[in-house]
Order: sequence, then structure tokens, then C-alpha cells
Amino acid sequence: MLAEKYRPKTFDEIIGQERIIKAMQWYLDAQNTSGHCFLITGPSGSGKTALGHCAARYWGVDPFDVQKIQSATCTAERLEDLANSAFIYGRGRAGRKCYLIDEIHTITGRAKDRLLSVLEDLPAHVLIVGTTTETDWTDGTLISRFVRFDVAKVKSDVVARHLERIAQAERLPIPDDAKWAEKFVKYAPVGLNVRDLINQLPKYLLFAEAA
Repeated sequence: MLAEKYRPKTFDEIIGQERIIKAMQWYLDAQNTSGHCFLITGPSGSGKTALGHCAARYWGVDPFDVQKIQSATCTAERLEDLANSAFIYGRGRAGRKCYLIDEIHTITGRAKDRLLSVLEDLPAHVLIVGTTTETDWTDGTLISRFVRFDVAKVKSDVVARHLERIAQAERLPIPDDAKWAEKFVKYAPVGLNVRDLINQLPKYLLFAEAA
């Protein structure tokens, strides 16, 4: 998918989240005696996982030491394995590692209890990033272990400029209308889901050319 090709690899490539990035960098640059725990909330397609990957890269984690865990597989047994492997150093700077837990709000029962114990005894070389689309998630016990970042709604004109750059890079047919990207963002049924907008871009422009 085109969105995967243009998935941000560094903080500099992320659009519209300057405040979050600045705050993340502050925490990652700070000297801690324990690891970092970030919670990133926001709607689908807003770049939560990309932010997590970029945070890991900024912190010096080798890509091979970034492990993504789907919430459906985040059982107490899986977290037990995570707790044991977390103490093993990675290949990146200072042996750092990162675990990305998708839709972390769905973790319950024994798995939740084990995750709490993992977070309370997190080695200094480990970053855990939880993502969730549930912006109203109110599990105070678990949330209190994280620094929470709410993904900001990217302005439509910023998204439009981003799509223009991608269209040019992909050599897609560009309409004569100078405001074509703004209209695409405004009327697209996916709303401001940046991932879906990027994936739909070729179809939109190629259909427009054929019309």
C-alpha cells in the first residue's frame, strides 16, 4: 500500500504533531533510572504506530529490536516472556529495545496484572509504547504508569500539502485545479484519516484524469 511506502521513519517526516514530538524528545533525552512508558491515543490512521517507531529510532533502538505486539496476543504468558526478554540488551545504542502494544486498552484480567508488574520493574534500556483508539479510556491504574500523548488533529491544509508532495514523487497526473488536494481532503469519505487518504490518492487522481 502507498501509505506504507510513505510511513514516517523519523520525527522530521511526521506532519502536524510538532508539540507531541517535542515532548517525546524531552522524555527520551532525560536520564532515567527506569525505562520509558508512552501511551499514544488517537483515531485510526492518525499515525500512532508511526510515532512509536519514530520514538524508538530517535532513542537509538535498532529496527530489529522493535517488537510489535497485537493486543489479541498480549496474554499473561506473552507478557511473562516480554518481562524476561526485556532484561536482555538489544543491538542499538546502549542496548535499547522497544515494545509496541497495539490497542492496549483491550488488555484485561491476568494480562493486565502482569503488564502492571512489567511496567513497575522496567529496565532503563526499554521503551514500551501502547497505542489505543479509545481516547476516553479511563483505566486509571494502568494509565498512571504511562506518559500520555494525544495525537492532534492535523489541519486539512497540512494534509493537502503532504498529498501534493506524494503525488509529485509518484508522478501521478496532477489536475489543473491548484486546489485539487484541498478538495480531495475536504470531500473524501475517509475524513482526515491520513493513511487512507494516501492509499486512495492514486485512484482519485487517475479517475480524475480519465473523466
